[in-house]
Amino acid sequence: MKALFRWLTTVLFVAIVVQVALAAYGAFAAVHKAEKHAVSQKTIESGFDAHMALGYIIVLLMLVLLIVAALGRLGASAIRFSAILVALGVLQAILGVASESTPAIGPLHGINALAIYAVSALLAHRTWTQARSSSAASQASASPA
Repeated sequence: MKALFRWLTTVLFVAIVVQVALAAYGAFAAVHKAEKHAVSQKTIESGFDAHMALGYIIVLLMLVLLIVAALGRLGASAIRFSAILVALGVLQAILGVASESTPAIGPLHGINALAIYAVSALLAHRTWTQARSSSAASQASASPA
């Protein structure tokens, strides 16, 4: 379960980086289309379709990460960080939907995205660092002095 958790943290982090890129694509695609002709709301929203779809997949991945941490009994820290990610992910989905009707909420969606990025990066880093430390310690104790 530790290896699965470690790889899930990596996949999650990479998905979050891709998510940011998709948000940028949506914004710049809307600007590009507006330069050519009048842009409808549907045209703008279509630039963010992949961003929205991946967002829901990311929240699902966060939930899987929490389940793996809990079932694998990977420790309070792994469970706590995974639970924080689930909470931030659900909040992100709510803020994204709410921002469509109340644009003033939009900046909170961006700020929360930074929090998700930071927590997922920290969790992935800690998980990989702990794995390397455990591996080095077990190799040191196994080698003859």
